[in-house]
Amino acid sequence: MHKTRYITIMLIPDGTSERRGYRLPAWVLKAAMIAVALLVIGILLFFIFYGEVLTRAAMAERLERENHRLLRYQYKVRLLEENLVQAREVLGRLTKLAGVDYSFPEVPDDSTFFASLDGDQAVTLTRSSSIDFSIPSGLPMEGVISQEFEIGDSDRYHPGIDLAAAVGEPVLATATGVVEEAAFDSVYGWYVVLRHNDSLTTMYGHADTILVAVGQMVPVGSRIALCGSTGRSTAPHLHYEIRINDKPIDPLDSPYDQKRK
Repeated sequence: MHKTRYITIMLIPDGTSERRGYRLPAWVLKAAMIAVALLVIGILLFFIFYGEVLTRAAMAERLERENHRLLRYQYKVRLLEENLVQAREVLGRLTKLAGVDYSFPEVPDDSTFFASLDGDQAVTLTRSSSIDFSIPSGLPMEGVISQEFEIGDSDRYHPGIDLAAAVGEPVLATATGVVEEAAFDSVYGWYVVLRHNDSLTTMYGHADTILVAVGQMVPVGSRIALCGSTGRSTAPHLHYEIRINDKPIDPLDSPYDQKRK
């Protein structure tokens, strides 16, 4: 069978104009067809993932604004700390001049501070023994809620809660599940996603260290990560999400009987 090596393209204009023909190698036409097919596939893939890209971009912008607010608060806290140090020095001199033998207690470090918070500030949700272990209940660590759950039309979109704690504090699985993701993200830093059933997942972000691997079965209450400040973060904390059919729900708005200590 004769193999076509060249293809002739004829241009026949209306009227009496002269016809024109272009002789091209067959591989050029094939390459052009492949290029067009790849372009079409690329365009389709672009529109398929375009919505997700827009969502993540909007989330990144909101997190950026949140970080700017946290930076301002952090600056104010540093000023307060400096003023406190100066006040301690002045009071120390005054007590010495007055002949009073008194030493002011040292300011505790972060770990000691978070461990000694009052019950009204430190948040822990207890887990009832009657709840199925595959259903998330309670919080993955003890800490202070620095950012609450906000979705909808709010400019402060935040599909989970943030728990402020010291770097290295253990993060516990709130339900039995399989590690679906354990990776790094530019927004959430080192994060872990646990799948508990076909529709239910939990996510733990901004970790300093991941202690589990993809595909691993994780029992409820086991350590899966250590608290950190990776990704878009200005201070150590844990970002915790619960999603049903990939839609976030408020971890504090549970249908189960949970109590704060």
